[in-house]
Amino acid sequence: MIRYFLFVLAVLIVLSMAGYAISLFWKIRRQQQQIEQAKRERYRNICDSVDVIARAMLSGQCDLSEGVLRLKPLLDVIGKKLAVFPAMWALYQVVESMPILDERKNLKRNERMKLDLERETKEAALEDEIKQECRQLLDDIQQFSQGL
Repeated sequence: MIRYFLFVLAVLIVLSMAGYAISLFWKIRRQQQQIEQAKRERYRNICDSVDVIARAMLSGQCDLSEGVLRLKPLLDVIGKKLAVFPAMWALYQVVESMPILDERKNLKRNERMKLDLERETKEAALEDEIKQECRQLLDDIQQFSQGL
């Protein structure tokens, strides 16, 4: 009688542990699905941001320098590289170390003008190529976002 009771108790314990393990498995699976969904949503938002910036660069609503500075970190997040676009990369390398905001305000007027001239000269030299690369980037981002 005691053996039967212990056997039933052992079976109940094993079944309850198995049920608990299954419930944990489903919770982990649900969490993984939520993480993947959040990741896809984040990538979609980044793709939308890249799309807006590239279109603004094409239409002249955004300086090319500002555009490349904003595009690089966004592309890095989704595993793309700005360096794939030679003209945008060349402009980025010129402007990446230039001071902005308060640092720029603290510069002397002639230093600001010198930096502006350097930036504007490079923008003018690369404008056509950058606009072509923006169009290519828009195509690439559209294909990337469709795969999400």
